Amino acid sequence: LLLDPQPGERVLDLAAAPGGKATHIASLMQHEGLLVANDIHPKRVWELAGNLERWGARNVAITNESPERLADRLEGFFDRVLVDAPCSGEGMFRKSETARSEWEPALVRGCSVRQTAILKEAARLVRPGGLLGYSTCTFAPEENEAVVARFLREHPEFELVEPARAPEFARGRPDWVEEGLRLPELERTVRLWPHQISGEGHFVALLRRAGGPASGTRLRVPRRDVPGQIRRLFESFCQEHLNKVPARDRLALSGAYLYQLPVGLPDLAGLRVIHPGWWLGTVRKNRFEPGHALAMALRAQDSRRVISLPADSEEVFAYLRGETLRVAGEDGWVMIAVDGFPLGWGKRVREVVKNRYPQGLRRHFVQS
Repeated sequence: LLLDPQPGERVLDLAAAPGGKATHIASLMQHEGLLVANDIHPKRVWELAGNLERWGARNVAITNESPERLADRLEGFFDRVLVDAPCSGEGMFRKSETARSEWEPALVRGCSVRQTAILKEAARLVRPGGLLGYSTCTFAPEENEAVVARFLREHPEFELVEPARAPEFARGRPDWVEEGLRLPELERTVRLWPHQISGEGHFVALLRRAGGPASGTRLRVPRRDVPGQIRRLFESFCQEHLNKVPARDRLALSGAYLYQLPVGLPDLAGLRVIHPGWWLGTVRKNRFEPGHALAMALRAQDSRRVISLPADSEEVFAYLRGETLRVAGEDGWVMIAVDGFPLGWGKRVREVVKNRYPQGLRRHFVQS
């Protein structure tokens, strides 16, 4: 909310897993512009990818990189950068036994060092005039006001922004840090206390880089060499099955996976990329198979064939379990929808709808 990403901008969520912030940012951007959702952890980044896929995000590239490598490649590129930094988790004590049991003073000191290093690299990614958001879920001033104070001392090109104040927004506490770091402007930061909100404890600082409003660094765009045969397979699928066709001028192939790249995506060659854009589907021998992400980012009315089920029907639970459905209708790919919202694909052959819901998402649901 405080970062306030706008449609059409270039936005980076630097530590995005598991995806709660990234999905909210994607919603605010309304599928316009570029969101890069990054996480350095090789397992958590796949959880991030799955959540963004199920959210129906179309303008997102997902990377698995360190802040340093991203800053080396994309310096000064983004309008807004969010750093939800790894922290000691004191703000989670009320609900997390793990956070309480793992806490110790050394953890606070270690997190502060790590946060300072991450914020330093994140600053390189912000264009002149752009915004940098820093947040934690801890109370410790060593990880909050002290980290921001050291950052401002070493980066005079940044200043703290006074956000619009909600009643629940307590001011930062410069009096809680060591004397040499007690900058009066630290009161512009925000503290959220769990006894004053419907949630847990958090700290937020919003910083603006001097300069602007020039656009971010111009970078080489990625190559989009999609063989003509593959384009024809995809276009044939779209003509037969869809009422709304993804942008053909931004198609890209990665192995057997076909993507629609976000507008403004720079060349990410050499970086660890999980998905460079909206995953449309997979190219098989002489055919195109739609991906789950394609269904989730469309509306039910965008598909020519739809099986729309009420949310409390047994057929919905059967589909989520991976079972086939028996529904009369024309053969071919069909979107399964719940109360008008897409749930996934099926492929109908002689009134039997073969289940194409992803194996990893199938659950043994029982209707209550």
